[in-house]
Amino acid sequence: LDCGPFLLNYKRSEGAGPARFAVVAAKKSLPLAVDRNRAKRLARELFRTDPAAFAAGWEIVLVVRPGMLRRRLADLRKVFAEAARRIATPSAGPAA
Repeated sequence: LDCGPFLLNYKRSEGAGPARFAVVAAKKSLPLAVDRNRAKRLARELFRTDPAAFAAGWEIVLVVRPGMLRRRLADLRKVFAEAARRIATPSAGPAA
């Protein structure tokens, strides 16, 4: 799911455990380790502050893009909440 400053890959897992979350910050998109670490901290904060965004059994992978570091945390929270809502509500399919 393309969210602008990051991508979300998601899958419903077999187990009924809590939602799992992973962050990928590629060296190719963020060459400096300081930037990669900051982006990962921001991503973990998004998931930590809104644990109910994804129901139990989801596996979420957030792929960081360089634009994530140029956004405020409040803006990222809005984008993350919207993405969680879009994932939770199944779509009717592609528009004709």
